[in-house]
Amino acid sequence: MLATPNKFNLLDIVALKTPLSEHNLLAGQVGTIVEILAPEVYEVEFSDDDGQTYAMQALPAHQLLKLHYKPLKTMSNTINQFGKGDNVAGDKIQGDKNQNDFKDATIGFVAQNQAQATVSNLNQTSGANISEILQLIGNLRQTVAQFPPETHDDIIIDIDDVEVEIQKPEKERNLAKLKKRLLALLTAATLVAVPIAGMTDFANNVMEIGNKLNIELKLPSGK
Repeated sequence: MLATPNKFNLLDIVALKTPLSEHNLLAGQVGTIVEILAPEVYEVEFSDDDGQTYAMQALPAHQLLKLHYKPLKTMSNTINQFGKGDNVAGDKIQGDKNQNDFKDATIGFVAQNQAQATVSNLNQTSGANISEILQLIGNLRQTVAQFPPETHDDIIIDIDDVEVEIQKPEKERNLAKLKKRLLALLTAATLVAVPIAGMTDFANNVMEIGNKLNIELKLPSGK
């Protein structure tokens, strides 16, 4: 596999800058880079919310725009106020930041422990206690800490999304989103080129989470 020569890396989420009408793809269509075919040329997989692939295209870098989920700089802890007030908006923004900004595995473990305490009194669902699934997510975080820096942050985002979704009441969960995120994690496990201890366990843990949520998963074909 070729080394990445520019800003795009494996598993980057990208969008089309221009439409490809001959392939029924619109400008803004979102996909994932799954192969680096040549310098400035990438294979992009386009899939729906159920994780089903509907297009695979080799595309040059100039047709792609990388999507980002986090700001370049984090917000300061202090929000200036003008006049009197209780800083309700500031508290909410800071609370959202603290909830979603997982920068490394250590912070993830703290969030995991807090989540376990919150849901410890919930009944079992789909044959599994929520705390058991959270433990599997903790195992994923341990392994992903060893991933190459260029893929680490995107994989953490997928893990965070799974963790947030399973803590919702069962009827409110977006199963299509969960399936898409779990499939992305399985794909990541097959695309990492460097040897990583526990990679097999990483894939098995993802599959086990799917089983506990009654979500059918299959390892990517041809990998």
